[in-house]
Amino acid sequence: MSLKINSSSSSIERDIAAARQADVVAFLHRAPFALDAYRLGFLPGFREDCGYQQTQYQNLDIPVGMLDNDFRNPDLDRYVARFFEHEPEVGVIGDAYEEDDVDEYVAVARKIQASYPDTELVIVPKCRELIDAIPNDLVLGYSRGYADRLAHEFSEPTDWRGRRVHILGGSPLKQWDVIQQLTQPTLTDDPPADIVGLDWNGLHRGAQFGEFWTADGWNDSGRDTDHVTVRKTVRHSLARIKAFWQSHGVWPDSTPQDNSFEIEYEGPSPADLDSAACTECGANVWTTRRGPFVAEYDTGMLCGYCSYECYFSHRHQNNLEEIAGEQSVYIPPA
Repeated sequence: MSLKINSSSSSIERDIAAARQADVVAFLHRAPFALDAYRLGFLPGFREDCGYQQTQYQNLDIPVGMLDNDFRNPDLDRYVARFFEHEPEVGVIGDAYEEDDVDEYVAVARKIQASYPDTELVIVPKCRELIDAIPNDLVLGYSRGYADRLAHEFSEPTDWRGRRVHILGGSPLKQWDVIQQLTQPTLTDDPPADIVGLDWNGLHRGAQFGEFWTADGWNDSGRDTDHVTVRKTVRHSLARIKAFWQSHGVWPDSTPQDNSFEIEYEGPSPADLDSAACTECGANVWTTRRGPFVAEYDTGMLCGYCSYECYFSHRHQNNLEEIAGEQSVYIPPA
């Protein structure tokens, strides 16, 4: 008798472990943060009204693994056009507030599936009744971030069980809480939800203040250190999130990174400047003896300076990091 119980228990544990292991852990952001995430094994992507914003890169081809919709200003025609342009592995079609939304999104999903049958397509129900209205072959989007209606506000964990689920937003601790609720054993033997994927892009906000994510909360030890930059802080958080998911059995078996991935970078030039004012002292960069010094930083800023001293001072005071090392700085000829 005990052998049967143990065997059954082992089977349940295997089923739960399989349900909790995601196919993708996505990170939606611009370059260079998306590039760092891609190299760590995250699935990179962006919202369809955005992009990687890599204007200074040449031959930078980060794959668009996940394409989210612009939930504040949805436009299905625009989304479909962007989908066929980028051909992502995961597509979040839209948020469904009523049954007509579901019908429209399912029709779009079928259109996409005709050309891309292996793509995971996500529809996000925004009320309890619509969870069952979404066909089983499509993924349910579980809102846990900063959406207007979060999934736990209108539904119970049992509503999602037996379905394929992508958790949208929320820190890893919040997402792990959801994963446990949707997959742990129940007295009624409800099947676990299959956690297909999850994503969160909230690291940048903390990194701007020198804070990185840890399993024990935000750590601000980088706030007053000179060598820490926004990019390094985000990269550090990404590595900790990867380790967190690996320790909980959620990190995917296979990830999209390519260790041979190489890019070419074309540095900034004076022609890229939008202002004649020195970023540090306000002097006219075009009236100085040598002309403007130009630097591009990983925060996305492109700054012009009247002298090397102003460049170095501004960079040091603000803990900035060039986007691609020395190539990111234009120094005018003597």
